[in-house]
Amino acid sequence: MPRNRKSQKPERELRIIDEKAPFPFVEAYKSLRTNVDFLSSTNNYRSILITSAGPWDGKSTVAINLATAMADSGKRVILVDCDLRKGSIASYLKISRSAAGISDVIGRKAKLTEVICQKEDTKFDILPVGALPDNPAEIVGSSTMVRILQFLTEVYDYVFIDTPPVSVVTDAAILSRYVDGVILVVRADETTKQALNASKKALEDVNANILGAVLNDFDARKHSYGGGYYSYRYGKYGYKYGDRYGYGGYDKRSEKSRGKRQDAEEE
Repeated sequence: MPRNRKSQKPERELRIIDEKAPFPFVEAYKSLRTNVDFLSSTNNYRSILITSAGPWDGKSTVAINLATAMADSGKRVILVDCDLRKGSIASYLKISRSAAGISDVIGRKAKLTEVICQKEDTKFDILPVGALPDNPAEIVGSSTMVRILQFLTEVYDYVFIDTPPVSVVTDAAILSRYVDGVILVVRADETTKQALNASKKALEDVNANILGAVLNDFDARKHSYGGGYYSYRYGKYGYKYGDRYGYGGYDKRSEKSRGKRQDAEEE
């Protein structure tokens, strides 16, 4: 989506697969849905964690659209925002930032059934992050979190869990021990080899079941294969992120790359 030039801080907007979305965009998520469904049918995978190598890779957009694609096929789906450091699902889906969520359930300030959201414009349920805690790593590894995920897998066909980037903080690696599988999102021409290897190692160190990776923001026009109708840059439809995640300590990019991004944002 184009940036609002009047605003210094970009709004959280995304393109959800619907009748207005371009054909290649929709087909990409249908293909991802088919692959996930096949793995689930053969291995009974129901809880799937979605993380990324870096803060700008588009994991939340992938999580929302995968949940949408799966719900469109008739599956009962819930999307859980477990990014207890800078959750974005509520913002993207126009849910109040003050809405109670999973952190409030774990803190015994709300009941799980009270904080699950249903929206008219989405076919899946949403469990927002709630109030951001001071000790996110401890919360994601708590026994209460495990019980919540176990309960949700008994109620829903699929539980998709959005988490912080795995190469930046430990939350995703901790949670990966309690889910059936992990999808790693990387961004074309942005994710470095070092960040990808660090992410893979962080997951392998805890014996996470890595189901596969999603290459986000891929432009087929830059490569020798693909062309014509399918040469389409998906990034123009909801994969462009200019905002900064507040995870701290993340400095994987070169100053040259960082300067190019800042120049583009100022145009």
